[in-house]
Amino acid sequence: MSVLVYVEQVEGKFKKSVFEAVSYAKAIADQQGTSLSAISIGSVADSELYELGKYGASKVLKVEADQLKNFVNQAYASVIAEAAKKEGANIVVLSNSFSGKGLAPRIAVKLKAGLVDGAVELPTTDGGFSVKKTAFSGKAFAIATLTSENKVIALNPNAFGVKENAASVAIETFSPEVKSSDLSAIVKEIVRATNKVSLPDAEVVVSGGRGLKGPENWGMVEELADLLGAATACSKPVSDADWRPHSEHVG
Repeated sequence: MSVLVYVEQVEGKFKKSVFEAVSYAKAIADQQGTSLSAISIGSVADSELYELGKYGASKVLKVEADQLKNFVNQAYASVIAEAAKKEGANIVVLSNSFSGKGLAPRIAVKLKAGLVDGAVELPTTDGGFSVKKTAFSGKAFAIATLTSENKVIALNPNAFGVKENAASVAIETFSPEVKSSDLSAIVKEIVRATNKVSLPDAEVVVSGGRGLKGPENWGMVEELADLLGAATACSKPVSDADWRPHSEHVG
């Protein structure tokens, strides 16, 4: 048995949340006394893939099928599940990102695995396999105990941190069959809504609340965030009032 981590790429590059997921998966692999493999889907340079070795991946499965150039939930889930079977991985780890939220349950179904989404700590294995996770939109925590042989864990960004644990990494081309039934919806183009720093990747966050009196005053928050290279965020009442998008809600 081993551990497999899915490394999500954006325009051929990995973000901090990916290195965090690899760090977390490596810690689980060490805990289980086994090895860690990673799977990358899409066009990523080998030099970028080798970076995963800094955080503990000893093997990277590289998938570059034309049909998978852009993210497709069902197809990506099938490929990751096939990779898990190939590697004999009984634990699959990924970031609980926007795409991860769609992938994790699909992978779990394909592997007949138990699922923990929103994980914030390493599993405890005294008498079982339990993982602490967020609940009620982050307002509380819960302990989820998995009894299935296969397990899928989606790690909340910024919950574990990036930890270097250098390993010698080998890159292997993986060419699974891509079923037409998995491509019923095809993404032809991705248009980025903004080039600003996203909350999951931010080192610094500038946040505001109802004290700003209205959305017309939010310019000062955005200006400060731009100067600091930070992400913008807001309180729940602000997002509920549609002053800011719900994706910026942090409290």
